[in-house]
Amino acid sequence: MQLKKDAVKGVKWASASQLGRQVIQYTTTIILAALLTPSDFGVMAMAIVIIGFLDIFKDLGTAAAIIQNQDLTEEALSSIFWVNVGFGILVAVLVFLAAPFGAEFYNNMKVENLLKVLSISFILSSFSIVHKKLLEKELKFDLLAKIELISVILGAVVGISLALLKFGVWSLVFQSLTVAFITTSLLLIVNTWKPLFFFSYGKIKPVVSYSLNLLGYNIFNYFVRNTDYLIIGKFLGERELGHYYLAYKIMLYPLQNISLVVSRVMFPIYSKIQNDNERFKKIYTKVANAISFLTFPLMVSVFALSDLFSITFFNNKWDTALLAILLMILAPVGLIQSVATTTGSIYQAKGRTDWMFRWGAISGVIYVTGFFIGLNWGVIGVAVSYLISSLILLYPVFAIPFKLIELKFLNFSFSFKESFLISIILLIILLSLKLIFINVLNSGILFGVLVILGLIVYALLMKIIGANKFKELFDLFKI
Repeated sequence: MQLKKDAVKGVKWASASQLGRQVIQYTTTIILAALLTPSDFGVMAMAIVIIGFLDIFKDLGTAAAIIQNQDLTEEALSSIFWVNVGFGILVAVLVFLAAPFGAEFYNNMKVENLLKVLSISFILSSFSIVHKKLLEKELKFDLLAKIELISVILGAVVGISLALLKFGVWSLVFQSLTVAFITTSLLLIVNTWKPLFFFSYGKIKPVVSYSLNLLGYNIFNYFVRNTDYLIIGKFLGERELGHYYLAYKIMLYPLQNISLVVSRVMFPIYSKIQNDNERFKKIYTKVANAISFLTFPLMVSVFALSDLFSITFFNNKWDTALLAILLMILAPVGLIQSVATTTGSIYQAKGRTDWMFRWGAISGVIYVTGFFIGLNWGVIGVAVSYLISSLILLYPVFAIPFKLIELKFLNFSFSFKESFLISIILLIILLSLKLIFINVLNSGILFGVLVILGLIVYALLMKIIGANKFKELFDLFKI
């Protein structure tokens, strides 16, 4: 029963944190999009691709090992802490020194100074990696939620204030650094664990294999997810990248975050039941279904209303038609990824990050090949290639990890029939109403009306078709 209480509390607080952060980040993005230019977003995206890649190395995969391994000693945790701090400083120095090469790659000198300043974030975050994972392991998501919300709010205040003061792209830079600084500071204050002045390689040796395989996967995964940014920025320019980056941020990030909210809570729980496959696959299937009841309807709504959304919220600095097309293409990708991203918890909880690494390498080659082929048709071609690759890899992305928990892909697929039905009905209603009233109402008013009607229809469909699904999920946690 305690596991059920912890799971419910964890999901509640993690969801509150994520919902709050998404509302703040969405609102901030829309405000900043009105104050800044597509080029500002494009230059920031160029820098973020490089920063994000090197960010993978800051913990060498040790963060997940802290949760998965149930027997780490104080000496082992302290050794992991000092490894993280050392690598954080090393990566920061490397980013600073390599900044001129990043600018040369993009042929954009603005990137150099952005990279040098953003390198500070590696040092800031390295001091709180262990502290954050210990709170997650103990399922103290209430504390984490408060820390994350405070950090994002203060970051938004800094970003918008600087944008109003005409700081341009630096508004985005200092928004990011503010979030990192406040998050680390609060984690160090609230966490009772303090590192010892102790380091021993022997103490961390048991997690090395697990961590390095996870690191290898994260490298390939990051490379895949950002190759589109790299090639668009390199060959099509900052304006095209600005549109793609904004569409991706608006649509895919929230969906991944809905899944990551649940996965973040479930990973410690999966680790506790890692040797009980029957229970593992039942809980995992229910969790994936719960996610689909939220993300599938959201994705079809994005698909149906992308044109109205773009016209309503973005001014004449932006190509709203291009933004709408990108959102429509990426919507099915978001639908697939909202569930696919949860499979990482299976590999990690079962201790098979070696499988995860190998699959990341194979899928990475397919995605990257697709991006380069799609580049021949511009930014829209890259987006289409993303969708096609996701469809090609749909079966293996689930079937491979399912072997670890003895779950059949066909049974898993049939479990989504209710969420698919709700989504299809919602899509038909939204498209029909838009077609009827498109020439009658102003675009902004029509968008608002359809959003409200969509929420009402979704609530009714959930009551009729999806009732009791979330109760069934939490009933599985009873022990």
